[in-house]
Amino acid sequence: MKTFYIIVLFLFISFGARSSFSQVIFDENFDYPAGDSIGAHGWNWNTGTTNTILVTSPGLTYSGYPLSGIGNSCRLRNNGNDAYKPFTPDSTGSIYYSFMVKVDSIRTAGDYFTALLPPTSTTLYTARFYAKDSLGGLAFGLSKSTAAAGGIFYTGGNYVLGTTYVIVIKYTFNPGTTDDVMNVYIFSSGLPGTEPSTPAIGPVTGTATESALGRIALRQGTAANAPSLTIDGLRISKTWNNIVSVRNINSLAQDFALSQNYPNPFNPNTKINFSIPKNGFVSLTVYNSIGEEVGNLINENLNAGSYDYNFNGSSLNSGVYFYRLTFSGNDGNISTETKKLILLK
Repeated sequence: MKTFYIIVLFLFISFGARSSFSQVIFDENFDYPAGDSIGAHGWNWNTGTTNTILVTSPGLTYSGYPLSGIGNSCRLRNNGNDAYKPFTPDSTGSIYYSFMVKVDSIRTAGDYFTALLPPTSTTLYTARFYAKDSLGGLAFGLSKSTAAAGGIFYTGGNYVLGTTYVIVIKYTFNPGTTDDVMNVYIFSSGLPGTEPSTPAIGPVTGTATESALGRIALRQGTAANAPSLTIDGLRISKTWNNIVSVRNINSLAQDFALSQNYPNPFNPNTKINFSIPKNGFVSLTVYNSIGEEVGNLINENLNAGSYDYNFNGSSLNSGVYFYRLTFSGNDGNISTETKKLILLK
């Protein structure tokens, strides 16, 4: 009996440690058989089961996005029903909703195809994200709720059908008010290691009632307005760092180690591998040749293990740079190592 309680305590502590270090709240890779209804995999239908959302193959890919190429994807048509899936409710600080999308057809009126919901609602859609035709091009849009409760804000029609984009919707809570703020970042290649200073859309607010958020909604809309598209790699996280490509490749590691990036020289992508022997705080930073910080790639708690990070240097000039890994363990010990990388354009 004593042994049983020790095992239970160990599992509890281990689970608690993993939870406290995780800042990813929700992932959906549609890693299910093609042709399945997503209703068979934890999604709930809002208004019926006509033209339900199906898993499709293959999954979308996007270099540098951590959920790229995992599992399959799903197809949103413009004549079907909506679905939602819950995530751990949140109402503090900011959350980041990121996903890959490839739009195939659009209508001039436009409509939203994904949004967030409170944990107990199927009607209070917020952070509504739209696609429409704008002078023959693809435009994306954002609203807090309905057009009447703050308006819909669109980009120009400078995006392209059939291209995979990574969309990041940042939702910032302002408790006790009705001025929660949203921004959207849209990428067609690469992902910056730090949050951009200028969003593609935003800041957007509105007059709708606000509360905790706890559901992701996928919406198919009507044939007259809605786009047809493929969506994949849905993630809800608490930091920008969870959107870029830091990936756990092994849960076991014996030592603190920083590997030489590969390839090196590179243009514009290179992979950085590192290991940490226990849970702790990790910082991975890039400096130029005179010691100025040019990128803070990772700045968060991670579990023990081996990781790789896909670094994109498209925003930097050719030259010699240095990347430094700093690890602060729970025991107070700090380890650091620095290596050189060369960007040749």
